[in-house]
Amino acid sequence: MKIIIHHFSEEQLAAARAVAPGVDFVTPTTDEEMQREIEDADGIFGGVTPDLIRRAKNLRWIQTGGVGVEGLRFPELINSDIVLANARGTTAVNIAEHVMALILAFTRTLNITIKRQMEKVWESRANMPVLEIAGETIGILGLGSIGLEVAKRATAFDLRILAVDPTQTHKPDYVESLWKTDRLHDMLSQSDWVAICCPLTIETEGIMGAAEFRAMKPSAFLINIARGKIVNQAELVEALRAKELAGAGLDALDPEPLPQNSPLWEMENVIITPHHAGQSPKAPNRVFELFCENLKRFVADEPLINVVDKTRWY
Repeated sequence: MKIIIHHFSEEQLAAARAVAPGVDFVTPTTDEEMQREIEDADGIFGGVTPDLIRRAKNLRWIQTGGVGVEGLRFPELINSDIVLANARGTTAVNIAEHVMALILAFTRTLNITIKRQMEKVWESRANMPVLEIAGETIGILGLGSIGLEVAKRATAFDLRILAVDPTQTHKPDYVESLWKTDRLHDMLSQSDWVAICCPLTIETEGIMGAAEFRAMKPSAFLINIARGKIVNQAELVEALRAKELAGAGLDALDPEPLPQNSPLWEMENVIITPHHAGQSPKAPNRVFELFCENLKRFVADEPLINVVDKTRWY
């Protein structure tokens, strides 16, 4: 059995070999090597292309190191029997912390005070109306691993929690209401904070647009740590200009990097972070542990963790 891997340390490689002693682990360093090695590989840890799928004769398992897999949505993989597993859950903790960081930044007007610090201006408190989130409502779009971690942290801040999700049926006690996505506007109309935590799929692309922004409270804030294409960005800009919502914390934009001529850069009620909510010094270890667990299961011909439904694409 052969598994293609990338960027493993010697310690990680030793750990993988201990989990699966009979497996041949190979690390292609060029495109030519990858094209050759993929022909008889049984599994791969990393991304693939349509060309690589066409070349693969024995490939049965693809393990990604990330959560979003929209970049793999091509017919060669969709129509194959290859099992695709993602790294769902491995970055949920740090992404949830990023959501709360953005919320707290707006709550305490850090988006303004940091700029004033750079300008060496002692701003009048009268010009910085702070907020208090205890008792407010957060609406979570997507109650998967990330959404659940956001909900846990929101509970600690005494927030009321609403959520919509197309498939999730498990509602923790700390979530007041869990609805199907057709009740998105009901959630938006009640929320002071809206956190986008869903994957990018055919159904969610552009799901947050002009009608949704009008459904939100004018005092509400939008937080997007998912994918930029989930939000109609041009309509978001217009909604912010029209004061249909109070502000937006954006870690995911479309396109990325955000062009310098985007009006979002100059809006004081917008916080932009460079799609780094998923970054954490601890997350890579969680990804590797997931890979080793799925490796053990793959060798034993057992069901894998985090298998992606190729009809829903998450």
